[in-house]
Amino acid sequence: MSAVAGPRGITFQPDIYPKVLSLLPAQPGARVLDVGAGEGYFARLAAERGYVVEACDFQQQLFRWPGVPFHQADLNEAIPLPDESFDCVVSIEVLEHLENHTRFMQELLRVTRRGGTIILTTPNVLSIPSRWHFFLYGYTDCAPLPLDPTRDDYYMQHINPISLPEILFLLERFGGELVELHTNRIRKSARLPMLLLYPLLALALRGKLLRRKYAEAKPLHLRHLRWMLHRANLMGRITIAVGRRVR
Repeated sequence: MSAVAGPRGITFQPDIYPKVLSLLPAQPGARVLDVGAGEGYFARLAAERGYVVEACDFQQQLFRWPGVPFHQADLNEAIPLPDESFDCVVSIEVLEHLENHTRFMQELLRVTRRGGTIILTTPNVLSIPSRWHFFLYGYTDCAPLPLDPTRDDYYMQHINPISLPEILFLLERFGGELVELHTNRIRKSARLPMLLLYPLLALALRGKLLRRKYAEAKPLHLRHLRWMLHRANLMGRITIAVGRRVR
């Protein structure tokens, strides 16, 4: 292995990797699938910590870590692995590059064992600074400039940002639940606005979701209130959602 150049981490927020590592299952030898593995940087880190790791992405020629099995797949379609194959499935900074979030989440949950963990990271478009950026410019700070439609590799741009409510919906729709919410770092620019605006945001959202006419949906709306008002959602740079397959 010493003759092989080590894989690079290619996310724009490198502190995501240690945070996700800290969220992997505690049991030694747990089976982990890195979906959207790129060159294999996270797969390498996880394997070096004793996890049984496999990797999946659409460009096999980019993967640079021998010893970790690699599966080539179009991540907008099926993942070519059996049902309930892994204790934990990890996808780091992939969602915003995909056209088909629905199929992707179905597949992540399908290959995760019942009771297993799904860890997803994606730029947080619902932090207070992100909302202000969108208000001012009309572009999210996940994709702050016009996307270039002439690029052959258009998918390398953030073509499809996704926010926390959609992640909650997809997890619950296809057999999972959200159990933890984290971020790689709290944005400094969110601290004062959070202090000033949190009471207003909480009051407005509770007033919207807990109206009497929505009484039948109250359990669902309470779940959304919990996570939408979470510090990581309002102040975090990257959304790190930890789900569990329950059915």
